[in-house]
Amino acid sequence: MHDRWGRAVAHADLGYEEWKVALKYEGRQHAGGDQFDRDVDRYSLMAADGWLVLRFARRHLQGPSVVLDRTRRALVSRGWRDPRG
Repeated sequence: MHDRWGRAVAHADLGYEEWKVALKYEGRQHAGGDQFDRDVDRYSLMAADGWLVLRFARRHLQGPSVVLDRTRRALVSRGWRDPRG
């Protein structure tokens, strides 16, 4: 993801650029001091440039329904139309 000046500010695990929705998996390495601080900065920059970031942890991956439902809801909130109706 790039900020309004074209600088790379973050990488998502999955992203929908047209709707500015990004998905991030947060492993245990994100809980530590410096990494946590960098993450806070990164997510603030992304939000300031209009990105909606969905963050998921291991517990969300037990079944796909949580990830799929939240992603669909986020996309719909940004104007995506579900072809299933």
